[in-house]
This record gives sequence, C-alpha cells and structure tokens, in this order.
Amino acid sequence: MVVQKQSFAIDSLSLESGASIPVQCGYETYGTLNAQKDNAILVLHFFSSTSHCAGKYRETDAAPGYWDALIGPGKGIDTNKYFVISVDNLCNIQAFSKDVITTGPASINPKTGKRYGMNFPVVSTKDNMEMQKKLIDSLGIKKLKAVIGVSTGGMMMSHWAVTYPDMMDKCIGVITNVQHPVLTGFVVLQHALRAGLMDPHFNGGDYYDAEQKPIEGLRLAAQMMMVGAFTQAYFQRTYPRDSFEMEPYRSINAMSSYERTMYDLIVERTKTADLNSWIYTSKMLLNHDIAHGYKSLAEALARIKAPFLMIPNKQDLLHPYEFNAATVNRINELGGKAEVYPLDNDLGHMAGILKPELFADKVRDFLE
Repeated sequence: MVVQKQSFAIDSLSLESGASIPVQCGYETYGTLNAQKDNAILVLHFFSSTSHCAGKYRETDAAPGYWDALIGPGKGIDTNKYFVISVDNLCNIQAFSKDVITTGPASINPKTGKRYGMNFPVVSTKDNMEMQKKLIDSLGIKKLKAVIGVSTGGMMMSHWAVTYPDMMDKCIGVITNVQHPVLTGFVVLQHALRAGLMDPHFNGGDYYDAEQKPIEGLRLAAQMMMVGAFTQAYFQRTYPRDSFEMEPYRSINAMSSYERTMYDLIVERTKTADLNSWIYTSKMLLNHDIAHGYKSLAEALARIKAPFLMIPNKQDLLHPYEFNAATVNRINELGGKAEVYPLDNDLGHMAGILKPELFADKVRDFLE
C-alpha cells in the first residue's frame, strides 16, 4: 500500500496558552471515504513517531508505517471498510525528516523569517486535538466511526472523547492515560527536558545555524525514553554483557559493548530529530490532564458518551496498567461504557506499537 503525505493549512490556531499561530498540518489517509462520510477512523500517533502509521511512501522504503500489521485491507482496522486518517502532532520530534511538514519550533516564523526555536508557544495535547478537529471538519466529516490513539495519541483521543462526545461512535486508547503518570513525567520527560536545556550547545534553543548542535542533549533525552519504554527482561536479552572486554576497565570514557550498542542505536534514531521539538513535546505530555479546565477528573470523565476501550500492557513501566483499570472503573461508575483489554508482554510500553497483532482481533470486534 503506497501512501503520500498530504497538507492542511490553518490560518490561525488558538492555543490553550492564549497564543494563536498559523499551522501547516501533515496527514495521511488510507481507504476510501464513503458517500455518507460516516466510515472515517482517526488514528493518532505516539511520542516520537509521525502520521505514517501504515503502508510505504515509496516501494523502496525499508519498512512500512508503525501499525502496518493493524491497518490495511482485511486487517484489524480494515481499509476495505474504513477510511483511516492519521495526523502529525504539532512540534513533531522528527522535524528534519523529509516526510514531516507539521508546524513546530523548527518551522519558520512568518513574522520574523527565522525558525521559531524557543519562541514557539507552548502547545498541549488538547491543542493537537483542536487542530485535528479542524482537519476533520474540512473533510466534511460530521461524525467519526472511531478515534484511536497510541501513547501520546491516546492522550489526544481522550480529549476528543471529553470535548466532542457526540462526534465519535467508539474510542480506543492503546498504552495511554487520561492524565500523564507523575513518575513517568519525572523520570522520562522532565529529566530529558532538563538534559536538553543543559547541553552546552543548546544556546537557548537558537542552534539551527550553529556549527555545534546540541546533539548529546538530544541523544540523552532519546535514551531516557528508550530505557523507559521496554522492560528489564527485554534489555537483558537484547544488550548482553561481554565479560571478556577490557577497555572499560582501563578507561573511564570507554563504553562497554552493551552501552555502545545502545548509543549507536540512539545515534541512528535521532538523525532527523530536533531537540527543541523534543522539549516541547515533553512539556506537552507533562501537562497532559483531561481534568484541566474542569472541577475534577470525574466531571471530565462523565462527559464521555462513546464506548471506551483501553488497551494497556501489564508490563508497561511508562503507563502502568492500574491507571487504565481505574479509569475504566470510574467511567463505568459515572454511567459510561468502558472496558479494559490488558496485554501481558515483556516488550513493555512498546508492545502497543510493535505488537499490534496482540490486540488486532479485539479492535476489529470492538469497531463492529
């Protein structure tokens, strides 16, 4: 399945911060929108990804989109039946990928002719949802068959469920939460954010034209996320020790073989990433709370009308299963209809991204 990035422009997007900015939004579609325009499913991506959730841009691409095993003809999200829309997040971390066009700190500020850098306004998960809403409206879609989000995308899905409760038939959140867990906020997000800010080449975010870039701050931020996203069992088998090596015993600066393997992987995965965008996205998740603007979390959850499915992983260190179970119980207590479908896989958080076959049948059945 060959797909292409499409573009949608918004002259002025009002943000929760009070700022307004012009926005270009990259998105992809799969399948065909029917005449009634009632078969659309919105899919929202995880922290470091893009809207490329299925298919390939070019036949020569090494790999398809991250949920290609889930989205396509005859798959769990069957594009013979559904019209799938996937949207890039604002401040997309892969800002220097040729396939990412969505507005963020690395974009040109039309008022100055220079990249925004740290002059970009703070954006929220709800701001992303409002951008997505404008795109859906522009397509003439009045009601979505479902909104499905994975990790960060699931946070945006929860805003859809609360803010526009009549606009979707179903809601599905994979490895996500309605409020970002505080411990994960500290260990993965705030620590990474501070590591980026302390890079000696960060220069207040104004580094785009500099010879020295804050690449080590970015790599450390990415490694923090990587380490939290998997489990101890995964790391033990994937990064084995070499008990015969001597160099790390001789030099404080020498990496062990397992450290080097991780570092080389991080170097490869951050080639098209932008530190400012990483910092802004981290801040967005630190702030994520669907109770923001309401008297309580219960008041927000009580607004949900669509059947709500949460798919956590019991071995997820970033978004612990017990938060999902508590959310589902509370929605049901408030008169809603919610269920939890827990996985138990030692890929941890990444099971929701790398192993969609674990929940494809459940998603198919839930949509029907």
